Amino acid sequence: MKCIVVAVLIAFGCLPAWTQTVHGTIVGRNATGGVDTLARATVQWVGTNVGVYATTHGTFSIPRTTASDTLEIRMAGFVATRIVNPQDTVFIRMEPVETDVVTVQDERASISSAPIKTEVISSKGLTRAACCSLAESFEKSPTVEVSYSDAVSGARQIQLLGLRGVYTQFLTEAVPAVRGMEIPYGLDHIPGPFMESVSISKGAASVTNGYEAMTGQINVEYRKPQSSDPLFVNGYANTMGRAELNVIGGGFITDELSTLVAAHGRLYNTPVDQNGDGFLDVPLFRQGNLLNRWFFSDDKIEWQLVARAVVDDYASGQQGAGFSDATPDSSRYAIRTTVNRYDAFAKFGVLNLIEDMEGSSVGVSVLAAYHDMRSFFGVRQYNGTQRTIQSRIILALPFSETFSLMSGLSYLHDDVRETLMTNALARVESVPGAFAEATVHPTSELTAILGMRGDHHNLFGWFWTPRLHVKYGITDVTSIRASIGRGYRVATVVAENMSAFMNSRSILLQENYQPERSWNYGISLTTSWEWFGRTWQFDAEFYRTDFTDQIVPDFDQGPNEIIIRNMAGASHALSAMAQVLVSPVEHMNVMVAYRWIDAQQITGGVMQLRPMVSRYRVLSTASWNTTDDSWQIDATVSYSGEGRLPVKLNGPTSFPGFWRVNGQVTHRFDAFDVYVGVENLTDFYQQDPIVAPNDPFGKDFDASLTWGPMDPRSIYVGFRWHL
Repeated sequence: MKCIVVAVLIAFGCLPAWTQTVHGTIVGRNATGGVDTLARATVQWVGTNVGVYATTHGTFSIPRTTASDTLEIRMAGFVATRIVNPQDTVFIRMEPVETDVVTVQDERASISSAPIKTEVISSKGLTRAACCSLAESFEKSPTVEVSYSDAVSGARQIQLLGLRGVYTQFLTEAVPAVRGMEIPYGLDHIPGPFMESVSISKGAASVTNGYEAMTGQINVEYRKPQSSDPLFVNGYANTMGRAELNVIGGGFITDELSTLVAAHGRLYNTPVDQNGDGFLDVPLFRQGNLLNRWFFSDDKIEWQLVARAVVDDYASGQQGAGFSDATPDSSRYAIRTTVNRYDAFAKFGVLNLIEDMEGSSVGVSVLAAYHDMRSFFGVRQYNGTQRTIQSRIILALPFSETFSLMSGLSYLHDDVRETLMTNALARVESVPGAFAEATVHPTSELTAILGMRGDHHNLFGWFWTPRLHVKYGITDVTSIRASIGRGYRVATVVAENMSAFMNSRSILLQENYQPERSWNYGISLTTSWEWFGRTWQFDAEFYRTDFTDQIVPDFDQGPNEIIIRNMAGASHALSAMAQVLVSPVEHMNVMVAYRWIDAQQITGGVMQLRPMVSRYRVLSTASWNTTDDSWQIDATVSYSGEGRLPVKLNGPTSFPGFWRVNGQVTHRFDAFDVYVGVENLTDFYQQDPIVAPNDPFGKDFDASLTWGPMDPRSIYVGFRWHL
């Protein structure tokens, strides 16, 4: 049997069915004014993982998808081209990148037309802020919020649909990535320059990706070797003393083989204690990160391999703490975390598996990962290791223009071992599974995706996961989406709740933890209209997540103890959001969004709001660039509302709202970009993030009650150089 690896085909992200095929030829103007066919050009539906590479003759065939109506063609050295609603046969002529060529892009912001509610952050969007890592790429996103988990460790957490990021499934190239022990620091293990795009889907995700996505899915696409610059260098530094360097190189070794090497290093070793409480405001850190990617295609056989190694180190605590602290010491409250992670995945597949069924395919993906984390905070010590193997095979059968089916098998092996002082938690998971997902497109207005999977867990029995997505086009510019889906998750309890241990409270762990179970329901409306000669786009959504057996760190049990347990009874989270996007003048985009949440859980014996979470948030972004795109100005203004604080003796019961303002100016030369920006312009930060900082080993010490930003105002400068 022929084996063809089609990366975007077997990337198991939200792959909808194909109804037709677009055929095309790609040529590019050469130095003499003539044209040459462009082999290995990338052809992809915007905002999806559906794409192909042009053959050695510059031709391609790509199945249509209900997830996008815009085709993007990219080739190193040429201006990217987009075609909206392409015909069945297209001829594409690409222009080389030259200093006298002006690229005119659609000035309107857009909301994805996918049946599954999806927001896409493009490669250009990632450069509109410092974006030093995945954790910092959501600055302009109304959907995702990122904050420090506590006041001292440096661990980060996201929030989606009013819930912690542990309920969001993270993928890289549609392969499950940031999960389990990787969750506290994993968002900082994917550098911004490594990424080509980030897709955020809300609600129940596709069953092809497993049962763990409860509130949504975030998929990162790495840079592609086929379209990479031969050399790309990015440098960054800010006034707090943080410095980063990224070096990326790639291209074709032969006509069939291409590779990419990406290296990242970052260092922050300047102690800052702006609020004078004797503790570092921002943890010190140093990281080395290396990624290597290979891709081979000779029009008959294709395969790819991605391997990564990360070494990460954090130090924090009282003034004087640093990387020299190697063991716990009661003379000074120090915090130290060292992470070593190595992972790799490979993809293989066969395209046009059935001769009379164009677009039929089969694909295989295999991931192996090793994660080791060593940490101590005060006198508490934590050691953890996780060994993971995941594999998947998927078959795509587009029977007709109105019906297609994807089905497959999966297997997960997870060996997780955690030790916190005298507490030892360990599990070995062995989970074979099967899934099927049908896409029905009976009319041009209606699309339905119905999925079902069954997984047999060696420790917890069967997990049955049904999911349904429906999109209906009321008019050409107005559509409504609805979704419902089941989700399961086996928690890595200590690593995922690290912030709960940054105190002197007594920690009570449950003897045996059960899987968390949830149902997610969502509905949304997207429309657009013309007003004052401009196009306005509006999007509104409402999601509810219901839990049973949710694992919650109970900060309300009392002022001197925390219990981490499966909650007895149901809990839920409601999330509503509305956003407006408009281009008020040429070359300017503006977005205003409002988000409200009501997350209720049983803590302290009563149903009450989840603590340390703002009830609402207002976000506004603006971006303006000159006609020739040589100058660009970006600004972000947000207001996070008040929220509840947990029980603490003689302490406040709520926290106030706060503003945050960021901005950046970019100037582009021929192959060199320079950018200058400011983060936290108003210099707002939580003044008292630590309770009793003068007595860190006393009974009242608590650094886990973080609700606001910890970093003071900083100014940064950076550059990007393309060869």
